Order: sequence, then C-alpha cells, then structure tokens
Amino acid sequence: MKNQAISTRLNRDHLKQLKDHEIADFAVNLAADLLRESKTHETRRERANAAKVGGLICDPMGKAMTLSLADQVFRATSPKRCASQFRYLIDEYGVPDYLKGYEKLAMRLGAAASSLFPDLVMPLVTQKMRVESSDVILPAADDKLEKHLKKRASKDIRVNINLLGEAILGETEATKRLNANIELLRDPNVSYISVKVSNIFSQLNLLAFDKTISKIQERLRLLYREAMLHPYTDEHGKQVPKFVNLDMEEYRDLQLTTAAFQRTLDEEEFLNLEAGIVLQGYLPDSWKAQKELTEWSKARVKRGGAGIKVRLVKGANLAMETVEADIQGWELATYHCKSDVDANFKRMVEFGTKAENAAYVRIGIASHNLFDIAFALIHRARNGVEDRVEFEMLEGMADHQAKTVQNASGGMLLYAPIVHRKDFHTAIAYLVRRLDENTADENFLRDLFSLEVGSTTWNEQRDRFLKATREKDSVHDTPYRDQDRSKEENRKAFCRPGQPFVNEPDTDWTIPANREWINHLRKERLAAPPEEIPVVVNGQEQYYDQRGVGHDPSRPGVIAYRFALAKMTDVNESLDIAHEALAHWSQTSITERKNVLNSCADLIAKRRGDLLAVMTLDGGKSITETDPELSEAIDFATYYARSFDVLENQTDITPEPLGCIVIAPPWNFPFAISCGGVLAAIMAGNTVILKPAPQAVLCGWYLAQLLWEAGVPKDVLQFIPAPDNEIGRRLITSERTNAVILTGAFDTAKLFQSWKPTIKIFAETSGKNSLIVSASADLDLAVKDTVKGAFGNAGQKCSASSLLIVEASVYDSEIFMQQLKDAAESLTVGSAWDPSATITPVIEEPSGSLAQALTSLGQEEEWLLEPRIINNNPCLWSPGIRIGVTPGSWFHRTECFGPVLGVIRADDFEHAMKIQNESSLGLTGGLHSLDQREITIWRDKVEVGNAYINRSITGAIVNRQPFGGWKKSV
Repeated sequence: MKNQAISTRLNRDHLKQLKDHEIADFAVNLAADLLRESKTHETRRERANAAKVGGLICDPMGKAMTLSLADQVFRATSPKRCASQFRYLIDEYGVPDYLKGYEKLAMRLGAAASSLFPDLVMPLVTQKMRVESSDVILPAADDKLEKHLKKRASKDIRVNINLLGEAILGETEATKRLNANIELLRDPNVSYISVKVSNIFSQLNLLAFDKTISKIQERLRLLYREAMLHPYTDEHGKQVPKFVNLDMEEYRDLQLTTAAFQRTLDEEEFLNLEAGIVLQGYLPDSWKAQKELTEWSKARVKRGGAGIKVRLVKGANLAMETVEADIQGWELATYHCKSDVDANFKRMVEFGTKAENAAYVRIGIASHNLFDIAFALIHRARNGVEDRVEFEMLEGMADHQAKTVQNASGGMLLYAPIVHRKDFHTAIAYLVRRLDENTADENFLRDLFSLEVGSTTWNEQRDRFLKATREKDSVHDTPYRDQDRSKEENRKAFCRPGQPFVNEPDTDWTIPANREWINHLRKERLAAPPEEIPVVVNGQEQYYDQRGVGHDPSRPGVIAYRFALAKMTDVNESLDIAHEALAHWSQTSITERKNVLNSCADLIAKRRGDLLAVMTLDGGKSITETDPELSEAIDFATYYARSFDVLENQTDITPEPLGCIVIAPPWNFPFAISCGGVLAAIMAGNTVILKPAPQAVLCGWYLAQLLWEAGVPKDVLQFIPAPDNEIGRRLITSERTNAVILTGAFDTAKLFQSWKPTIKIFAETSGKNSLIVSASADLDLAVKDTVKGAFGNAGQKCSASSLLIVEASVYDSEIFMQQLKDAAESLTVGSAWDPSATITPVIEEPSGSLAQALTSLGQEEEWLLEPRIINNNPCLWSPGIRIGVTPGSWFHRTECFGPVLGVIRADDFEHAMKIQNESSLGLTGGLHSLDQREITIWRDKVEVGNAYINRSITGAIVNRQPFGGWKKSV
C-alpha cells in the first residue's frame, strides 16, 4: 500500500508546476520520505545484516580478509589446500572485528581444526559461505528456485534470473549455458532472464564484426523463439512472451550487443517481440546508444512492431576496464569520476522518461540509490508514463527499501543471480565484485544500511546527488576512446622526446573507423603484385637473377615477393663500407642519434597500417597479434633514444661502440625484434648490416627503407639478404664483424660460435617454457592464459607456453581438462587474411621436431585434442594438446615451435617446480596461484629467464610474458 505522503508528492498536476531547477530539491525530500518509510518495513534480520555490513565498512582488515577468503579459499580443488590458505589468511589479517563473538570463535576453532580434519572442516566453511550469500545468489535447484519465485510472485514481485556457471572459454560451455537458459524459459515459474552475449558465444571478435554478429544472432534467435513459445500471464491477465534481457559486461561488448539486438529484432519473425538491453551509465557512449536505440525503436513500432526495454544501470566492471586500458595503453572507457557517472545516469533517466520516448522504449531504473529513485519517480509521474518505467533492485539487498519502492511505484523487479550447487565456486567472482563495489567509497549502498535523514552520510549523498543533477546536461557525452588510425597521416609516436618513457598504445578495435582502416589496407595489399627486393650496399640497389622467393603462408603456392640474394662481393663490400662508416657515425652526437630514433618511431606510427598488411602477407600473422608488435617496435625506438640520457651529466665515462654489428633477426617477430636490434646498435654508435630471416625478407626490407627515411645513413645501415651458405657465413666470421645480435634457435647460436669461437654474440635463443597451475589457482583464468600462451602466434614464439605442469588434484579434474580442451578447440583456425581467425598458419610446412610433435605421441601420452591440417594448407594446423607427458620425455626436453601443448601431471607443488627447473631451455616460466606462500617459494626457486605470476581476479598482474600478446616493457 502506498504511503500517503509519498502519493501526495507524486501527484502529476503538482509535479508539472515544478520548474526544472526545483525538481532536484523535491527529489531530496521524496528520498527522505522513502527512507523513513523503508525503516518501518525493516526486519530484525535486515537490521542485523545492516549492522554487519556497517561493521565491515569500518573494518578495513576485515574487508580485506573477507575479500581474500572469498577469492582465494573456495577455488582450490583440494580441501587440504583450502584449509592451508584459510589458516594463512587468518594469520595474515586476523579474525574480522565486524563478526559477532560466536562467529569469531567459530572461525578460530575452524582454523585450528582444519589442520587435522580439512575434509570435514572446509565443506562446513564452504556451506557457511553458501548460506551467507544465499540471499543474493539463489540456488538454481528446481525445487528451491520454484519456492522462491512463487514467494516473490505472491508479493507481486517479478524476478530477473541471471544464470551463473563455469567461465565461458569455449563453445561447448557456451552451448551448455545457452541450453540452460532455454530450459529456464521453459520453466513456468520463470518469466524474465538476463544473458550476456559473451555467455552464449565464446569467440567474440571485433575485427570480424559482422561474422561475430551473425554467430550471436544464431543464439539469440533460439532464445527469442523460446520466449515466444512459452508465454506467461502478466499483471493485467494477458498472455505475453517471456522477457529476454541482454546484459552488458565489457566495453568491447557494447557495439556487438546493440548491433546483434537490433538486427535480430528487425527480422520479421521477431517484429512483435518486446525484448530488452542494458546500458551502463558509466560509459559516455551509452548516452548516444540510448538515443540511437530510441530512434530505431520508434521506426520499428511505426512498421507495426513492438517496442523495446532499456535497463539503465551505472556499471559494475570498472576494475576490468581499468586493467585493460592500462595494459593496452588506451584511455579508460568509463567516466573518470563517480559524479560524472551519476550525472550521465540522470541524463539518461530524464531522456527515457519523456513521454515521446517512453511510448516506444520502456525504461528499467536499476538502482538502490533513493535519490535517483526519487528523481525517476518524479519524472515518470510528471510525464504520465508510470506504466512505461519500472524499478529494479538486487535480490536480497535491502528488501525493506525494495518494498518501499514497490509501494511507491506499483511494481518491483529483482535481479537475481542463480547458481547450481556444484557450480557454487563459479559465483565467487560475482560475490567478490559485489562486495567490493557495494563497500566502495561514494557508493550509495555503502551508506545505505546505516543511513538516517539529516545524518552526515545523508548530507554527503544528498550533495553528490545535487551536484550530479546540476551537471547532467553538461557532462561529457562522447567516447573517451576516440583513436582513429585513418586520420593519423602525420601521427607521431605516443611517447614524445623529452617526456618520460611510456608504452605506445595498441590499436583500439572497438572503434569502427579502425576496423574499416585496416580492412581496406589489407585488401589493397592482398591485390598488389609481388614486390622485387634488392640487396642494398652503401645505398646501391642490386637486383640479381639469382633470387629468393617469399611465400604467403595463408595461400599455398602463391608467390608473395621475390628478393635478390647477396653475392660474396656484396658481403665483403658491405663489411668494408660498415668499417669505414664507423669513423663518422661514432662521432655523431647522442642528440643526433636520438633524433633519428625518434623519427623512426614517428614513421612506424605513421605507417602502421601498411606494415600490418605487410606482416600479414610475409608472416601469416593475425592483425591482433601483429599490431602489438608494431607498438613494441615504436617502444624500442623511443626507449633506446633515451638510453644514453644517464650519461648526460657523467664526465668520467666515454661510451665507445663495438664496431660493425650484424643483425640476424627471427621470422616470427620480424619487425619488432629486427627494429630493436638495429636501433640499439645504431644508438650506441655502431654500424649495422641487416641480414633478414629468409622467411621474412619483405618485413626486413620495409624496416630498412623506413630507417633510411628516418635519417639513418645508407652506409651506416646496409641490407643484405644473404643465402644460408658460405656467403651468409662470411657475414658472421669476418674479422670486420665485431658482434652479432641473433634471435633464433639455440643450435644456430652454437653453430655461429663454432664458426668463430671468439665471436661476441648477443643471442635470445630457444625456449621450452612452462606454466605451473597450482591446486590453489583460479582455474578459469589459468585455462584462459594457457590457451593464449600456448597457441597465440600459432605457438611460434620463444616464450610460448609449450608445457603445462598441473598439480595432481587439478590434472585429475575432468572439469579442468574439459575446459582446457573446449577453450583450445573453439579457437577459430584460418587464413591470416580472415579477420575472424585467431590461429593462423605457421611460417612453413612443419618439419623436424614440430612435425613429430604434431603427428606422433610418446609412450604413455595421448591426445586430449589432436591437431589436424585445415583447408588442405600444410602450414595451417589446429591446436594440439598432449596429455600424459612425462618428466624427462622427448616432448619435455624438445622445443617444438608451433601450436602444440604438452601437459605434465605433478604430484604436488614442489614436484611441479622441480619439473619446471629441469628444462635446459627455460626462457620463461609462469605460475598460476592464489597462495601467497607458494608465490614466495616459487620466486625464490624458479630458474628461468623471465617469470610471470597471475594471482587473483582482484589482484594485480605481475610481469606478463614478453611477446605473449600483452605489451612488453622494454
């Protein structure tokens, strides 16, 4: 029943007399009435919960303990490991002060008993967590869910069901989640569900925008058809289709979700179906999206179709967006301060409640902020659109206030995550995020449980509301992410001379202009005739009849380019020229060399698109893996340009160059590594002979031309594509070659050394790299990282995760192995010219160890996922996963440069480290663990060149692998 004071305040005739500037103050008074009314509905249990939350907020160590407990203890596959971490956290943080006395005692007793009886104690601890969270995460068991939904229905409350489950890493799990949502729609007690596009299709790919939309639409059609096949009786006694709401997660999903939503609902079959979509107020882009969706819905209704619903939320994935922006070097997509989020939310509410818009788009106001609710109540009553605006809250969160808002608005929709008992561990991420978000500074829910009208916290929240209301019409309304490569004809590198070093931002594929830009350039490159590449000695280009041929790994038999092969006279002359040029180049000032390197950085930035297309042709590399390589090349240029700054004030140090440096780069990262070697040598005053890898001469040619254009003299840098015979050997063994920079196989480095024992060689060689998955790891994240590390760049990187060392309790888990197989099997394998392909060809038809690794198994090994040739292209292989690999076996000891992963079972964590350290090719190593003690031990004992640790969904990512798809810190 409505409170009379509230009903009086919401009298439409009275509200229409209010001037715009009076609405905010009126809303404050209405919010006060709502708060006072809610106090009359508050139960003893709710008061106890409020006191607990209030205590949590005032207990920083207790909050840290609670977050860590949820994040770290309940993921482990072993009760013994859970118990160990449980005790560690209590030792680290102490028992939270906000708990009641008997709860503190129970926690201490449980910790003590867990060392002796982990199999008994830890299930009880998990059960306690399940019970504590059961108000906000409902059990998905049919009987319990049905009982709860009927109870809510008896109080005229509808429930929006969001099914939680295993992380969607592959298509098997995506299909499973899709079918589970279909079953929900068939349940007579369920009338409303929320799904994310990332939960029904695992391979979201912005570069393959239209293909991805088509795949999403296939799934949406199934959901929409079920919604129409199983109608329910609404509050007016009318049979209507069940409601499917598209939720939003990452910024990346905004365009994909809105496009799939509109395209599907525009189909004749669904023209009369009302469906919904979420817009997040913390994205400036949402304001434009709301207006576009409204205009689209108007046109749809005028065609005889149904309207839509837009659910307005403020957004709850800020941490995820922040991490991605930081890694990629992009502007944060969300508003940068809470007041801007609040202002945009109010702008969207005001727009959505206008009669001319609400007639075509129903609005859901998803908020617990009583000021925002009052604001929305006023606008909907003022505009006479009460039947087009509904209010939504979180299940189990301040039910007494939900009751008050229901009375004031005439309805209530509760957003309710549900989870099956066996999948409870998958709800942890949701719990952690909710707990962290709801107790964050400035969040209304943080103050909600102890809020009193006129209190300090009330006044602070009121002032935030009034400020946001004043700024709603002026807050920033265009995307922060506005990078447009197509308009960067004269672009400079991001890191400017004289400024501190920062990484070059990668290309942002969420921006349509960038997708159009690269697709156009790639089409041009694909249609271009084969280039002719010369030998260049002292600026003189030589084209010979004896030519090498460059192939496109994506198109068997297609000649991509032809290149001249150096003669012995070219090699000798180039060495003479390099020796002579050393005299003048070594005398140039540090400032002159720095300017050349900065110019190089600018030119790479300017030519990024052309270079991306060249690498697609030359190396068969996907755009998403090639683009970071160019960012890295720019980073090398800007970093090395600053490398002598430390000498500016040093009067007792005189740097001297080594002399003539031969650069022998690899084919797998043909631009960045070549660029880094050349620029490091040049900056130090050396002269350089660039001998490109035979499989990637085109990339070397483009780099050489760019460097000459940047100001590197042609006698200082010479370009010598030399055959791998006595001619190429001469470059290495000549007495005029002072050093070699090599990136390649270990055997190649040994061969060079055998040719010339006194050689000064700087070599990055083979890697047989391993990733340990501890029993205390976040297994979803471990699988995701493993697949990226093993199969990114088709496994052709010296830091590839070729070995996965898994503790026994995880290895023996059918779920883990299925997730690993599903994630790898779902990767799209195809031509590098296909933007949807995530695994592209290896550089040439496999031979030697790679061919053996892809086609045969060792003793006791079996295929979890057997690799196969795709599209009759001998260079194109699907991922392979070998299980049962034993320590010391051939696959453990041998580098296999391609898309094949071996999995080793370790008895325990100590055994896993022992196996990891047994590799003579341990270039990089990784650990997935949530256990701080394991991390500390591993850091002390691991014996690899580089290491990375992934601790937690809430923690920081430490020292990611170089060349692994993340930005490299140089």
